[in-house]
Amino acid sequence: MGLRKIQFIIFLIVPLVNFGVNFFFPSPFNDDDKVLIQPAGYAFAIWGPIFLGMILYSWYQMQSTRVESRYLRKATISGIAAGLASIAFVPISHMDIQWLGFINIMWHLIALILLFLALRQQVHLETDSKTSWYYLPTQVYLGWICAATAISVALALTEAGVSPVLETQVTVTVVVIGVLTLLGALMAQQRGMIIPLVFIWALIALIVENGQYAQIKYASVGGIVVLASVVGYKLIKGHRLSY
Repeated sequence: MGLRKIQFIIFLIVPLVNFGVNFFFPSPFNDDDKVLIQPAGYAFAIWGPIFLGMILYSWYQMQSTRVESRYLRKATISGIAAGLASIAFVPISHMDIQWLGFINIMWHLIALILLFLALRQQVHLETDSKTSWYYLPTQVYLGWICAATAISVALALTEAGVSPVLETQVTVTVVVIGVLTLLGALMAQQRGMIIPLVFIWALIALIVENGQYAQIKYASVGGIVVLASVVGYKLIKGHRLSY
């Protein structure tokens, strides 16, 4: 229980640090290089629901109805690691050093993958029917970090001086869209059906930002159709959005 209390406190601190810093310092992202995989700015509003969802998730994990197991402990440690990564991202983003940002995103990604895997096992042990619904914010978090990984890699390469011609940038962006689409479809097969919905959100915002490039626009539309079809098929077959 001690670790889960720590997890809850950390996720209370996360939005305070991430949003509170805006009252004292200007946004560190305004002067970032622009990359074609970057979605429209409004897409990043998803952080609000993610932070709120993780507070609810970590609060629920403290309830006495939780079934103690090694999977629950692994999930809690992974959740703490993800929360600490989110807090660390604030000073890192103000340093404006993209390779440090990439390391932070990978820290997020590894922690959230381990969290996803642990919760997939833990949910089978739980007796409370609401449990899996409280786990959904972790999938939203993982889905968005997957998308953010592509952005972070592009920014880090740009900072390192890798500046391919526009045609190559467009081609690489289309390939990344394809990878995200495939990943979303695979995650839906692994009971991670919220993740492809997060990818759809990102792809819509990508069209808004870079829809003037036909290849990016059509690849994004294709990805949206595929991911929506996969999720729709699973729902028709009786699968739930939850674990």
